[in-house]
Amino acid sequence: MRAHLRTCPEAHEEFAELGAVLPILAQTVELVEPPAGLKGRILAAAAEDLAARRSATATDHARGTGSPTAIAFPTASERAERDVRRASRSAPLGWVLRVAAVLAVVGLAGWNVLLQGQLGQARSYERDVAAVLEVASQTGSLTAILRPDGGSGTGLAAVDRAGNVTLAMRDLAPTRGDQVYTAWVIGSDGTPVPLGSFKVGEGRTAFFVAPRLPTESGITLALTLEPGPGAIEPTLPIISKGEARSA
Repeated sequence: MRAHLRTCPEAHEEFAELGAVLPILAQTVELVEPPAGLKGRILAAAAEDLAARRSATATDHARGTGSPTAIAFPTASERAERDVRRASRSAPLGWVLRVAAVLAVVGLAGWNVLLQGQLGQARSYERDVAAVLEVASQTGSLTAILRPDGGSGTGLAAVDRAGNVTLAMRDLAPTRGDQVYTAWVIGSDGTPVPLGSFKVGEGRTAFFVAPRLPTESGITLALTLEPGPGAIEPTLPIISKGEARSA
């Protein structure tokens, strides 16, 4: 401060006034000696504060780095109870999963049976058609494509030169009870002549062979659904029909 006052351009008159008071204080204020125990009390308080700080630091260190509290291993009975609780919680879900698995297996089995059935029916119809085509490939044979007359039922037929017809049909409604499908031939005179009857199962296909047909080109082959075998006149409507022509 004295160095500042020596170099500062300002007067700082306040310091001059304070300096003038100091000699008066020195002469008028009586100096008092401090109590004899003051120093000891100050040092004791400082030591106590230091000890408290060290104790707190040691406690925090022990909390942070001390060994973890050991956890007791569950007894056999406790483990058994825990397993029972887990089983009771998982039982409904396990039951649902088992039922779903059974249904899936049954569904796959049913689907497999359905596919096998459809495949078997398709192969059976292929064999029937192959038999018809074999007859149709013979010299002097007639071939007819049967189409439904407003319903369902398509097929292929061939008549060899001896008058034997081979017929393969598909998409026919299954017969019920005594019902039968009856095949007819209509010659140039327009009179339907029954050739024979057959039943149709859930596969909706049929294979039919009959003799004694006319062998001239232009005859009509027809199919009707009859209430029973032995019909001598067709029951309308005609299910399917086609005209036989030379191959």
